[in-house]
Amino acid sequence: MYNCNKILCHLIVFFGKIKIGDSMDIRKIAFGILTLSFIMIISGSVSSFVIGLKRDREQTYKRVSVVNDEFEVFSTNTSVFEIYRDELYTATLSNLFYDTMYQEDSIVKDKLSNYEQLVDELVKNARALDKLCTDVYYPNSEVNSKCNNYRSIYEQIINYFVTDIHLYNENVKKFNDYQRQLGSFVRIREYSTKKDYVDYNGDGSFDGKEE
Repeated sequence: MYNCNKILCHLIVFFGKIKIGDSMDIRKIAFGILTLSFIMIISGSVSSFVIGLKRDREQTYKRVSVVNDEFEVFSTNTSVFEIYRDELYTATLSNLFYDTMYQEDSIVKDKLSNYEQLVDELVKNARALDKLCTDVYYPNSEVNSKCNNYRSIYEQIINYFVTDIHLYNENVKKFNDYQRQLGSFVRIREYSTKKDYVDYNGDGSFDGKEE
């Protein structure tokens, strides 16, 4: 009685049924086994490659979907930013007068703070798109276009915001100088932000920056 595992026992039974006539038969059998083994190895490798390729393609399609979703959020927040900026200019920044600036200062500062919060949301959106788009080429021209365009849009948004804050702070300086000339101790603080002009798409210019 053989003491063997399942696979070994099958091989013993298989070879026990083979009738070997001479050394030529042995070489033929060995060659056949090697050929069969080689075919099985190649078949397994091809199968693994196809499965991996399919998995990569599925992951790419999912990533394309995520890019589309993130860009949609980015576009929506961009529209909100544009609307708020127009309203801020119309109702506030274009109506700064020395005789009312001090009284309205807290209201204006709140509006500028809300303005910056909109920008902060777009900062988050841009970072999410950075992770999806940096050094990546997709098999979809529309997605590649979105990955290229969001950088320019984001650059303009940041530079618009920084320009607006600089404009406001210049008016504050003029107001404080005016009060100083009058001998008044009334002063208004400038709006403080850490944001500065950016060249986010790396083209050597600062789109949206206004002097």
